[in-house]
Amino acid sequence: MLVRVRDNQLWYLPGGTIEADETAEQALLREIDEELGVAIDRDTVTFDRRVVGPALGRDGAVELNCYKARWIGDVRPRAEISEVAFIDYRQTEKMAPAIKLLVDELQQGQQS
Repeated sequence: MLVRVRDNQLWYLPGGTIEADETAEQALLREIDEELGVAIDRDTVTFDRRVVGPALGRDGAVELNCYKARWIGDVRPRAEISEVAFIDYRQTEKMAPAIKLLVDELQQGQQS
């Protein structure tokens, strides 16, 4: 499941910046609620992986801290999110650069 923001053509993961006064898990819970309107079941949150790749639309890199968790509620685009969709992993032309790296990494793990 990926999101698009405003007029961006490329898709990426929901999320955002960790505030100075919060943990990574607190940021995850806040961002998912703000952007998708669902609550995360805290008991199911597990860190999955970190991916560093080219930032979308700016110089430098972005660090994706990826988690797995169950959510409660119906996903709907909120805040700056304009669209939410399940994008096939083979449609990498639709994905932001760092998401392509994540998909490559996930596919390699499937082949092992």
